[in-house]
Amino acid sequence: MATVKEILKEIRLMPELKLVEKKLEESVSSPSLLMAELSGNMLKGGKRLRPLLVILSASFYPHSTLSVVNAATAAELIHAASLVHDDIIDRSSQRRGKETLNSRYGCHMAVLAGDYLFARAFELLTRSREYRVLELMTQNISLMCEGEVEQARKAWDPSKTERDYLEQVYKKTSFFISCCCRVGGILSDMPQEQMDRLSDYGLHLGYAYQMTDDMLDFSASPLTGKPVGSDLAQGNLNYPLLFLLNHPAYGPEIEKIFLEKDCRPETLERVQQYIEESGALEYTYQKARDQVMRAKECLQSLPPSPAKPVLLNLAETMLSRQK
Repeated sequence: MATVKEILKEIRLMPELKLVEKKLEESVSSPSLLMAELSGNMLKGGKRLRPLLVILSASFYPHSTLSVVNAATAAELIHAASLVHDDIIDRSSQRRGKETLNSRYGCHMAVLAGDYLFARAFELLTRSREYRVLELMTQNISLMCEGEVEQARKAWDPSKTERDYLEQVYKKTSFFISCCCRVGGILSDMPQEQMDRLSDYGLHLGYAYQMTDDMLDFSASPLTGKPVGSDLAQGNLNYPLLFLLNHPAYGPEIEKIFLEKDCRPETLERVQQYIEESGALEYTYQKARDQVMRAKECLQSLPPSPAKPVLLNLAETMLSRQK
Protein backbone atom coordinates (compact mmCIF):
# COMPACT_ATOMS: atom_id res chain seq x y z
CA MET A 1 0.00 0.00 0.00
CA ALA A 2 1.22 3.49 -0.82
CA THR A 3 2.38 5.72 2.03
CA VAL A 4 0.83 9.05 2.92
CA LYS A 5 3.78 10.81 1.30
CA GLU A 6 3.39 8.87 -1.96
CA ILE A 7 -0.35 9.44 -2.13
CA LEU A 8 -0.04 13.16 -1.42
CA LYS A 9 2.73 13.50 -3.98
CA GLU A 10 0.33 12.16 -6.62
CA ILE A 11 -2.54 14.28 -5.33
CA ARG A 12 -0.44 17.45 -5.63
CA LEU A 13 -1.06 17.21 -9.37
CA MET A 14 -4.75 18.00 -8.77
CA PRO A 15 -5.60 21.31 -10.52
CA GLU A 16 -7.34 22.79 -7.46
CA LEU A 17 -4.41 21.99 -5.19
CA LYS A 18 -2.06 23.70 -7.65
CA LEU A 19 -4.30 26.76 -7.46
CA VAL A 20 -4.03 26.62 -3.67
CA GLU A 21 -0.22 26.72 -3.93
CA LYS A 22 -0.44 29.80 -6.14
CA LYS A 23 -2.93 31.46 -3.79
CA LEU A 24 -0.66 30.75 -0.81
CA GLU A 25 2.20 32.56 -2.52
CA GLU A 26 -0.07 35.53 -3.22
CA SER A 27 -1.41 35.54 0.34
CA VAL A 28 1.97 36.02 2.00
CA SER A 29 3.29 38.62 -0.43
CA SER A 30 4.10 41.84 1.40
CA PRO A 31 5.97 45.12 0.84
CA SER A 32 7.93 44.07 3.92
CA LEU A 33 10.52 41.66 2.58
CA LEU A 34 11.22 40.28 6.05
CA MET A 35 7.53 39.55 6.71
CA ALA A 36 7.23 37.86 3.33
CA GLU A 37 10.29 35.76 4.18
CA LEU A 38 9.05 34.86 7.65
CA SER A 39 5.57 33.80 6.56
CA GLY A 40 6.75 32.23 3.32
CA ASN A 41 9.18 29.98 5.19
CA MET A 42 6.30 28.45 7.17
CA LEU A 43 4.44 27.52 3.99
CA LYS A 44 7.31 25.55 2.50
CA GLY A 45 6.89 21.80 2.73
CA GLY A 46 4.03 20.22 4.63
CA LYS A 47 1.54 17.62 3.48
CA ARG A 48 -1.30 20.08 2.69
CA LEU A 49 -3.68 17.64 4.39
CA ARG A 50 -6.22 20.28 5.42
CA PRO A 51 -6.61 22.02 2.04
CA LEU A 52 -6.72 18.60 0.43
CA LEU A 53 -9.65 17.59 2.64
CA VAL A 54 -11.52 20.78 1.73
CA ILE A 55 -11.04 20.03 -1.98
CA LEU A 56 -11.91 16.33 -1.77
CA SER A 57 -14.96 16.96 0.40
CA ALA A 58 -16.30 19.57 -2.03
CA SER A 59 -15.84 17.30 -5.03
CA PHE A 60 -18.87 15.10 -4.30
CA TYR A 61 -21.14 17.79 -5.75
CA PRO A 62 -20.80 20.77 -8.15
CA HIS A 63 -19.07 23.74 -6.55
CA SER A 64 -17.31 27.03 -7.20
CA THR A 65 -13.63 26.35 -7.76
CA LEU A 66 -12.72 29.85 -6.54
CA SER A 67 -14.63 29.44 -3.28
CA VAL A 68 -13.08 26.05 -2.58
CA VAL A 69 -9.55 27.26 -3.38
CA ASN A 70 -9.99 30.30 -1.11
CA ALA A 71 -11.26 28.17 1.78
CA ALA A 72 -8.54 25.54 1.28
CA THR A 73 -5.87 28.26 1.22
CA ALA A 74 -7.25 29.81 4.41
CA ALA A 75 -7.16 26.42 6.11
CA GLU A 76 -3.47 26.02 5.31
CA LEU A 77 -2.68 29.57 6.47
CA ILE A 78 -4.42 28.90 9.80
CA HIS A 79 -2.58 25.60 10.16
CA ALA A 80 0.78 27.26 9.46
CA ALA A 81 0.03 30.03 11.96
CA SER A 82 -0.84 27.49 14.65
CA LEU A 83 2.44 25.66 14.04
CA VAL A 84 4.41 28.88 14.50
CA HIS A 85 2.73 29.50 17.84
CA ASP A 86 3.10 25.84 18.89
CA ASP A 87 6.84 26.03 18.24
CA ILE A 88 7.10 29.13 20.44
CA ILE A 89 5.13 27.50 23.28
CA ASP A 90 7.11 24.25 23.02
CA ARG A 91 10.42 26.09 22.50
CA SER A 92 11.01 23.86 19.48
CA SER A 93 14.16 24.35 17.46
CA GLN A 94 13.19 22.11 14.52
CA ARG A 95 10.11 21.89 12.30
CA ARG A 96 9.98 19.63 9.23
CA GLY A 97 13.72 19.10 9.54
CA LYS A 98 14.42 22.86 9.44
CA GLU A 99 15.11 25.55 12.00
CA THR A 100 11.92 27.03 13.48
CA LEU A 101 11.13 30.73 13.15
CA ASN A 102 11.47 31.25 16.91
CA SER A 103 14.87 29.59 16.89
CA ARG A 104 16.13 31.54 13.87
CA TYR A 105 14.52 34.95 14.38
CA GLY A 106 13.42 34.96 18.02
CA CYS A 107 10.00 34.65 19.65
CA HIS A 108 9.01 38.28 19.02
CA MET A 109 9.35 37.92 15.25
CA ALA A 110 7.77 34.46 15.26
CA VAL A 111 4.64 35.65 17.11
CA LEU A 112 4.17 38.43 14.57
CA ALA A 113 4.64 36.01 11.67
CA GLY A 114 1.99 33.69 13.12
CA ASP A 115 -0.42 36.58 13.65
CA TYR A 116 0.22 37.72 10.07
CA LEU A 117 -0.73 34.29 8.72
CA PHE A 118 -3.95 34.29 10.77
CA ALA A 119 -4.80 37.77 9.49
CA ARG A 120 -4.21 36.73 5.88
CA ALA A 121 -6.58 33.78 6.32
CA PHE A 122 -9.33 35.99 7.77
CA GLU A 123 -8.80 38.57 5.04
CA LEU A 124 -9.13 35.93 2.34
CA LEU A 125 -12.37 34.48 3.75
CA THR A 126 -13.89 37.91 4.42
CA ARG A 127 -13.03 39.25 0.97
CA SER A 128 -14.57 36.18 -0.66
CA ARG A 129 -17.62 36.51 1.65
CA GLU A 130 -17.41 32.92 2.83
CA TYR A 131 -18.97 33.80 6.17
CA ARG A 132 -20.13 30.30 7.14
CA VAL A 133 -16.61 29.08 6.53
CA LEU A 134 -15.19 32.03 8.47
CA GLU A 135 -17.42 31.19 11.43
CA LEU A 136 -16.24 27.57 11.45
CA MET A 137 -12.57 28.54 11.15
CA THR A 138 -12.75 31.07 13.98
CA GLN A 139 -14.51 28.47 16.15
CA ASN A 140 -11.65 26.13 15.33
CA ILE A 141 -9.03 28.67 16.44
CA SER A 142 -10.90 29.23 19.71
CA LEU A 143 -10.93 25.49 20.37
CA MET A 144 -7.23 25.16 19.54
CA CYS A 145 -6.45 27.87 22.10
CA GLU A 146 -8.63 26.15 24.72
CA GLY A 147 -6.91 22.84 24.04
CA GLU A 148 -3.48 24.41 24.39
CA VAL A 149 -4.44 26.06 27.69
CA GLU A 150 -5.86 22.81 29.06
CA GLN A 151 -2.77 20.87 27.99
CA ALA A 152 -0.58 23.40 29.79
CA ARG A 153 -2.77 23.15 32.89
CA LYS A 154 -2.45 19.36 32.85
CA ALA A 155 1.33 19.37 32.32
CA TRP A 156 3.08 17.01 34.75
CA ASP A 157 -0.30 15.98 36.15
CA PRO A 158 -0.56 12.19 36.60
CA SER A 159 -4.32 12.49 37.23
CA LYS A 160 -4.88 13.14 33.51
CA THR A 161 -7.29 10.58 32.09
CA GLU A 162 -7.97 9.15 28.65
CA ARG A 163 -11.07 11.32 28.54
CA ASP A 164 -8.90 14.41 29.16
CA TYR A 165 -6.57 13.26 26.40
CA LEU A 166 -9.37 12.76 23.87
CA GLU A 167 -10.90 16.14 24.70
CA GLN A 168 -7.55 17.86 24.12
CA VAL A 169 -7.06 16.03 20.83
CA TYR A 170 -10.57 17.05 19.78
CA LYS A 171 -9.80 20.71 20.41
CA LYS A 172 -6.22 20.83 19.15
CA THR A 173 -6.39 18.50 16.14
CA SER A 174 -9.58 16.61 15.34
CA PHE A 175 -12.02 19.50 15.14
CA PHE A 176 -9.83 21.31 12.58
CA ILE A 177 -9.62 18.25 10.34
CA SER A 178 -13.37 17.70 10.71
CA CYS A 179 -13.93 21.39 10.02
CA CYS A 180 -12.07 21.15 6.70
CA CYS A 181 -14.34 18.28 5.64
CA ARG A 182 -17.46 20.21 6.64
CA VAL A 183 -16.26 23.31 4.77
CA GLY A 184 -16.05 21.28 1.57
CA GLY A 185 -19.59 20.06 2.16
CA ILE A 186 -20.86 23.59 2.78
CA LEU A 187 -19.29 24.94 -0.40
CA SER A 188 -20.85 22.17 -2.51
CA ASP A 189 -24.31 22.34 -0.88
CA MET A 190 -24.01 18.77 0.33
CA PRO A 191 -27.11 17.35 2.07
CA GLN A 192 -26.89 17.83 5.85
CA GLU A 193 -26.83 14.11 6.77
CA GLN A 194 -23.97 13.42 4.34
CA MET A 195 -22.09 16.49 5.57
CA ASP A 196 -22.40 15.23 9.15
CA ARG A 197 -20.96 11.85 8.15
CA LEU A 198 -18.10 13.55 6.33
CA SER A 199 -17.40 15.66 9.42
CA ASP A 200 -17.38 12.51 11.57
CA TYR A 201 -14.88 11.02 9.13
CA GLY A 202 -12.64 14.01 9.80
CA LEU A 203 -12.96 13.65 13.57
CA HIS A 204 -11.87 10.02 13.54
CA LEU A 205 -9.11 10.83 11.07
CA GLY A 206 -7.88 13.50 13.48
CA TYR A 207 -7.80 11.10 16.42
CA ALA A 208 -5.87 8.55 14.36
CA TYR A 209 -3.48 11.27 13.20
CA GLN A 210 -2.69 12.34 16.78
CA MET A 211 -2.28 8.79 18.06
CA THR A 212 0.21 7.95 15.33
CA ASP A 213 1.95 11.24 16.11
CA ASP A 214 2.24 10.08 19.72
CA MET A 215 3.84 6.87 18.50
CA LEU A 216 6.34 8.85 16.44
CA ASP A 217 7.29 10.74 19.61
CA PHE A 218 9.00 7.53 20.73
CA SER A 219 10.49 6.63 17.38
CA ALA A 220 11.68 10.04 16.25
CA SER A 221 14.09 10.46 13.38
CA PRO A 222 15.46 13.31 11.27
CA LEU A 223 12.15 13.10 9.36
CA THR A 224 10.07 14.15 12.36
CA GLY A 225 12.18 17.17 13.19
CA LYS A 226 11.92 16.63 16.95
CA PRO A 227 13.82 14.58 19.52
CA VAL A 228 12.61 11.31 21.02
CA GLY A 229 10.37 11.79 24.04
CA SER A 230 9.63 15.50 23.49
CA ASP A 231 6.13 15.10 25.00
CA LEU A 232 7.55 13.65 28.20
CA ALA A 233 10.18 16.40 28.34
CA GLN A 234 7.28 18.90 28.41
CA GLY A 235 5.23 16.94 30.92
CA ASN A 236 2.60 15.98 28.36
CA LEU A 237 0.92 12.61 28.90
CA ASN A 238 0.40 11.33 25.37
CA TYR A 239 -1.36 8.04 24.58
CA PRO A 240 1.59 5.62 25.06
CA LEU A 241 2.48 7.38 28.32
CA LEU A 242 -1.13 7.11 29.52
CA PHE A 243 -0.92 3.38 28.82
CA LEU A 244 2.25 3.18 30.95
CA LEU A 245 0.67 5.25 33.71
CA ASN A 246 -2.16 2.72 33.99
CA HIS A 247 0.11 -0.33 33.68
CA PRO A 248 0.43 -2.29 36.96
CA ALA A 249 4.18 -2.81 36.55
CA TYR A 250 5.20 0.63 35.29
CA GLY A 251 2.44 2.92 36.57
CA PRO A 252 3.86 3.80 40.01
CA GLU A 253 7.23 4.84 38.59
CA ILE A 254 5.64 6.89 35.80
CA GLU A 255 3.46 8.66 38.35
CA LYS A 256 6.55 9.44 40.45
CA ILE A 257 8.36 10.80 37.38
CA PHE A 258 5.47 13.16 36.66
CA LEU A 259 5.04 14.28 40.25
CA GLU A 260 8.75 15.10 40.42
CA LYS A 261 8.79 16.63 36.92
CA ASP A 262 11.78 14.47 36.17
CA CYS A 263 12.91 14.98 32.58
CA ARG A 264 16.59 14.11 32.94
CA PRO A 265 18.13 12.36 29.91
CA GLU A 266 18.54 9.12 31.84
CA THR A 267 14.85 9.23 32.82
CA LEU A 268 13.79 9.75 29.22
CA GLU A 269 15.95 6.82 28.19
CA ARG A 270 14.42 4.60 30.87
CA VAL A 271 10.87 5.53 29.89
CA GLN A 272 11.71 4.85 26.25
CA GLN A 273 12.73 1.33 27.30
CA TYR A 274 9.46 0.87 29.23
CA ILE A 275 7.47 2.00 26.19
CA GLU A 276 9.15 -0.67 24.08
CA GLU A 277 8.82 -3.43 26.69
CA SER A 278 5.22 -2.78 27.74
CA GLY A 279 3.46 -2.97 24.40
CA ALA A 280 2.40 0.71 24.68
CA LEU A 281 3.12 1.38 21.01
CA GLU A 282 1.20 -1.70 19.87
CA TYR A 283 -1.74 -0.67 22.06
CA THR A 284 -1.70 2.87 20.65
CA TYR A 285 -1.50 1.48 17.12
CA GLN A 286 -4.62 -0.62 17.69
CA LYS A 287 -6.47 2.39 19.07
CA ALA A 288 -5.44 4.38 15.99
CA ARG A 289 -6.60 1.53 13.76
CA ASP A 290 -9.99 1.55 15.50
CA GLN A 291 -10.29 5.25 14.65
CA VAL A 292 -9.32 4.59 11.04
CA MET A 293 -11.98 1.89 10.71
CA ARG A 294 -14.61 4.23 12.16
CA ALA A 295 -13.51 6.96 9.75
CA LYS A 296 -13.90 4.62 6.78
CA GLU A 297 -17.35 3.51 7.96
CA CYS A 298 -18.48 7.14 7.91
CA LEU A 299 -17.85 7.30 4.17
CA GLN A 300 -20.03 4.34 3.26
CA SER A 301 -23.25 6.35 2.98
CA LEU A 302 -21.70 9.04 0.74
CA PRO A 303 -22.51 9.00 -3.00
CA PRO A 304 -20.05 7.58 -5.55
CA SER A 305 -17.25 9.99 -6.38
CA PRO A 306 -13.58 9.83 -7.44
CA ALA A 307 -12.86 11.45 -4.07
CA LYS A 308 -14.31 8.57 -2.07
CA PRO A 309 -11.54 5.97 -2.64
CA VAL A 310 -8.94 8.69 -2.05
CA LEU A 311 -10.48 9.53 1.32
CA LEU A 312 -10.65 5.82 2.22
CA ASN A 313 -7.02 5.31 1.29
CA LEU A 314 -5.98 8.47 3.08
CA ALA A 315 -7.51 7.17 6.31
CA GLU A 316 -5.72 3.83 5.98
CA THR A 317 -2.35 5.47 5.37
CA MET A 318 -2.54 7.31 8.70
CA LEU A 319 -1.28 4.05 10.15
CA SER A 320 1.93 4.14 8.11
CA ARG A 321 2.92 7.74 8.82
CA GLN A 322 6.62 8.49 9.09
CA LYS A 323 6.25 12.18 9.96
